Amino acid sequence: MMYNMNIYLNLQTKVLSDNSIQANKKNAYVTFLCDDVMAEAAQVLVYSLKQTDTQHDIVVLVLNEVTQPSRDRLIHLGAKIINVNQIKYPWVSAAARKKGFNKACRYSKLNLWSLTQYQKIVFLDADTMVVQPLDELFDYPQFSAAVDIGGVLNTGVFVAEPNEETYRDIMATYLNAPSYNRGDQGFLNYYFNQTAHTLPGNYNLMVKFTHFSTLARSFIIQDKVKVLHFTSDTKPWNFHFLHHPEWRENYDGYLFGLWTKALRHKNLELAKAGLLKEGGRNQERVDYVCELQLHSNYGRRYPNTKQLTVILDLSSTTDTLSLEAILRFYASSKVVNQIFIRENQIQLDKTYLRKLRIRKPVNIIPPTPYPSSNNKFNPIQGIKTDAVLLVDGNMFDSVQEFEFAFDVWNKNKDSIVGYQPYSHKTVDSVGRNHQYNMMSSKMMLMKSDFLYAYSCLLPSQIHHYVDQHPDCLDVAINMLTSGMTGAAPLLVDNKFVNHSITSSLSGSNCIRDLTSFFDDKNTLVLNNQMVKSV
Repeated sequence: MMYNMNIYLNLQTKVLSDNSIQANKKNAYVTFLCDDVMAEAAQVLVYSLKQTDTQHDIVVLVLNEVTQPSRDRLIHLGAKIINVNQIKYPWVSAAARKKGFNKACRYSKLNLWSLTQYQKIVFLDADTMVVQPLDELFDYPQFSAAVDIGGVLNTGVFVAEPNEETYRDIMATYLNAPSYNRGDQGFLNYYFNQTAHTLPGNYNLMVKFTHFSTLARSFIIQDKVKVLHFTSDTKPWNFHFLHHPEWRENYDGYLFGLWTKALRHKNLELAKAGLLKEGGRNQERVDYVCELQLHSNYGRRYPNTKQLTVILDLSSTTDTLSLEAILRFYASSKVVNQIFIRENQIQLDKTYLRKLRIRKPVNIIPPTPYPSSNNKFNPIQGIKTDAVLLVDGNMFDSVQEFEFAFDVWNKNKDSIVGYQPYSHKTVDSVGRNHQYNMMSSKMMLMKSDFLYAYSCLLPSQIHHYVDQHPDCLDVAINMLTSGMTGAAPLLVDNKFVNHSITSSLSGSNCIRDLTSFFDDKNTLVLNNQMVKSV
């Protein structure tokens, strides 16, 4: 049975009273783990469920490969662990693994129909996250699920009614049954094709839908999302190293941020119990920057695509005359929307700035109470533009050269566009015939969303490493952007540029060390292009 996508777009929440649960029967939320690969994601799911104050059991079905530390963390977060046997995969296992993590073992989730101690189950994949209470799902009939692309039902969230007879029939059927994707989703769509029911899309909001569905976006805007589902290969825990060609269709900084926020809070709870190493001061810094300093809806969109925001990082040697010249230069350009000044090493008098009567808004960003090299890439509340220029007090030869650089970036939005290239493979000057794979943050153009991705989405171990090795800051931001987009940085020629490479960067172990936080990959991408205005 195929389901019309209009059902997804128009179906409203409906409570089916004739199927309401009996008060003396237990129900449970259930997820499944093959091994430790998705253990952290499952912990976030369990944590998010507990935040809804549900009184129903939270069960994690596990295979033997799930380690004891992972089990202990899940139990502490409020889950019950039930061991199940692996159900034989009916297709070629190697081919299945190419399609996604642990596809072969996922048929083992069919064991949930053997949990006859529960009247009803709401199954949630480990790559989902609960945003709002959803106990009303227990009022829906068996195999209620949301519509996916292609009209099939997505089995990341569905209602099941455990039954020994149903379980035996599933076990007798699945080995020889068709499956359009050679996975459990294809089989379940086949098995329940005559008795399936549809759920409203907000009970399984697949991130990919938010890029083309007006209703999916409205669920977010109107705060109606019940469950987020990170269905694609690009997920909040791997986006920074995946190099996925369809990352734009599957990445959403705001939605990924909801997951990483839950991750931070979950980790803090585990750390207090001695089940995880504490995040320390960097954890406090990220909470301050990403939660206290930003509005809850930060990152949903950057509506201004015609201009950029200038972020000045001034040194203690910058005098007032130099500052005035810098401000007047950037304010004179039509592509500048506003200017922010990070007050890190220089204290500014707001009265002095007002007297300058700069033609564009100039905002001072006070230092955070958590000193860190990472603060250079902190997101800023109030940025409306899709692009930012990070600059350490430098100016272009002319406004025309500056606007040309912005035009170059507009044609290469996945890249960092810069003026001082680095390469970890050589300590020689980077000239026209040399390759480079990084740009200096002394002056770089990039997507505004990369600031949020760096500060609020990256694993905290990266920030901690950079705090211990400040020279590695530029390496980290370049590894993030190339790892995320698969795009190389792009050099724009300019007369003020010093093309020499600092020995501290090229001689360091930054890349070697940071790869351990990027799935043991060097995500940097080489380039040898130089764009020059004529």
